[in-house]
Amino acid sequence: MTKIQTRDMTAGSAQKRQLAIDLIFVGLAAVFFLLWAWQSSYMDGPDELMRYDIVNYLVEHWSLPRGDDPSIINPIWGFSYAFQPYIPHIFSALFIRIAKLFTEDMHVLIFAGRLASVFFGAGTVWFTIKIARKLLPAKADGWIFIFLVTFLPQMVYLNSYMNCESMAIFSTAVIVYSWIIGLERKWDMKSCIWLGVGLSLCALSYVTAYGFLLCSFFLFCLTILLCQDKKWDFKSMIQKGLVVLAVFLVLAGWWFIRNAILYQGDFLGLTARDICGELHAQDAFKPSKHWTIKMSGVSASEALKMLFWEWKWHSDTFKSFIGIFKEMAVLIPTVCYTIYKIIFAVGILGCIIEIPKLLALRKDGKWLEKGFFNWFMILALIIPNVLNLYASYAIDYQPQGRYSMPMLIPLMYFTVYGITKLLDSFIKNKMANTVIKILICVIVLGISFVGFWSYRVACLSMN
Repeated sequence: MTKIQTRDMTAGSAQKRQLAIDLIFVGLAAVFFLLWAWQSSYMDGPDELMRYDIVNYLVEHWSLPRGDDPSIINPIWGFSYAFQPYIPHIFSALFIRIAKLFTEDMHVLIFAGRLASVFFGAGTVWFTIKIARKLLPAKADGWIFIFLVTFLPQMVYLNSYMNCESMAIFSTAVIVYSWIIGLERKWDMKSCIWLGVGLSLCALSYVTAYGFLLCSFFLFCLTILLCQDKKWDFKSMIQKGLVVLAVFLVLAGWWFIRNAILYQGDFLGLTARDICGELHAQDAFKPSKHWTIKMSGVSASEALKMLFWEWKWHSDTFKSFIGIFKEMAVLIPTVCYTIYKIIFAVGILGCIIEIPKLLALRKDGKWLEKGFFNWFMILALIIPNVLNLYASYAIDYQPQGRYSMPMLIPLMYFTVYGITKLLDSFIKNKMANTVIKILICVIVLGISFVGFWSYRVACLSMN
């Protein structure tokens, strides 16, 4: 046997071991999500009851409901969530139908409905691992990123009840992965298909993730036109863009065509939803009468002062991004929020120090793909928060971190980038460096278990 054959066999064995470790980790994460999903027999996740109305309709009729179907209109708000995409609920209905073959126990059926979120969560973990292997080749660095994404308490909670946010987060992980392989492979057929799949999942999930659609468009176009061997190759951009568009239209186009047909051209369903609410909501909750800061006529500067200084929108949103459960009623210990503040502060400091390298777009007269990637990761981090803030200003004041969750992958990427740059700069001892990185993972996991216990105690007190 030659040295080359031996080396290939060794590399193959290492890859198999790594794959086994990754699959075991995903499996253990899924079990953790399942434990959270089993805790409560009540539909106590934010909006879970309104989501279940759609799931129950699908279980009973096995057809897609209109948003204004009387059987699913909420009696308070006067509309349903069926005006917007509800793909996860189709999977929830399928799981409940299967469960009904064996039992009519309501706890089991609710648990079955939550399996859709569990599977999307497991998918996010899998793609997070793939992203870590590409962006953070140092194993310890990669595992910090994986732990921060997987075990953020709010992330775990979103993967344990019926919602659309879990699919939105999953779609962002697929999109970021497609960006990475697209830049590596000069946007070959495979990466274009992956991008089309990610964009389709994003469009069919939740509107706060839509910033990734915008970022993907510009990253795709700019890196093809500026960063490849042949500059300004519009023909290549259009040809590859058509592949992405074709995948998008096949996987997601049907929903928006259906909406346009059902709601007189309103392909997003937003105007139709407001009309429905105006007709059926309780008087105080009609869109024309429901109080908002925007409706009150205050200036933009006064609105920001009200949101940030008087109502502490940023503080409440931050806490619920880390983890607040059961309709914003169950918090984790204050020290857990403080630890995450420290983690993010250190990460931000490290990124600030590395800004010239992190955000450089040109070097030696050439455009840098990594620079474009980092800029659009920043934009993808900012947009969900802007949409979240605007919603509290113009639609309904809800300082909830779940609306900012699409920033999870970019946020944790920059956090880990900054932390590891500082550690590698100031702690040269390899053993000490590795121990600190392992300790960060242990702390993150520990906080997630604290969140689990807080949630469990709350569930037991209600059961």
